[in-house]
Amino acid sequence: MLGTTDARRIDTSSLLAAWERARAEGLNNRAAAAKLGMSEAELIAAGCGRFVTRLLPDALALLRSLPGLGEIKAVVRNAAAVIERAGTVQGVKANGVGAILVEADNFEMVCEIAQWKKGFALREDSTRGRGLKLSVQFFTAEGTSAAKFFLRPGGDVQAFAQLVGALASPDESSQESIDARPAQFSLPLQQRLAPTAPGALLAFLQTAAQSRQALTFVARNRAACLSTSKTIERVKRSDRGGWVNVLDDEMDIHLNGDGIRYLRPVADPDADGGWLHWFSDQQAVALSVRCRQGWTELMRATNSVNS
Repeated sequence: MLGTTDARRIDTSSLLAAWERARAEGLNNRAAAAKLGMSEAELIAAGCGRFVTRLLPDALALLRSLPGLGEIKAVVRNAAAVIERAGTVQGVKANGVGAILVEADNFEMVCEIAQWKKGFALREDSTRGRGLKLSVQFFTAEGTSAAKFFLRPGGDVQAFAQLVGALASPDESSQESIDARPAQFSLPLQQRLAPTAPGALLAFLQTAAQSRQALTFVARNRAACLSTSKTIERVKRSDRGGWVNVLDDEMDIHLNGDGIRYLRPVADPDADGGWLHWFSDQQAVALSVRCRQGWTELMRATNSVNS
């Protein structure tokens, strides 16, 4: 493992080689950074001047440019949950002090741009041989992901290049400094959380897929919140580390089934609907799911694993 201090002492070529080996093992950039003992932002910065362009930390300018990119994929994650949703941004507007609302045809995002401290544009080779992956990615002061935006095949490559040119930083150093203070995102707890049995999350998702009911999924971190509504169809347990994946057309959700340990259900008072808030083993919010009908069936499937 390359600790952060050690990583800064070795040459960038060695770090990039270690990154490439991690990619060959099937690790994404976040997992590769963790394996190398550094933040994701530090790892990404190592590619500056090669396949990464450091951007000015002007998150508002980036968000205002999103409608011109055409179809994109927005990604918001926390330690236990990831939502990836394709769509076309239709509007960007203020939504309270410091918050920006991004409205797309298939999703909404609330962006706390004061937390968006480090930005990069990436031109990565796809691990699946599908050509270049073009993306703009922002990180917090701690080097953790705030939000990412990937250009979809139908997106405007020229508009992407113009965006990168307009926001490129004069500093393209491959070194990155981070705030070492831990940052944990959590919701205020009004009551004790109910622990769930292994398999409860998977049972909930499988039942949701069978019921063919549209659900609203919400993933948050302290810098962004992404919400999207869709009927899910494909639910699959990964062979890697207990992750559970929802793999549907234009939407992927990745959940750390081993790390999500608590559930807070909140039923509607006058209908068969409600919210299910899933929390990590650190009692930090992971995923919230809104069910407008079929609540009883979903809760029965979830609770059956606990019994």
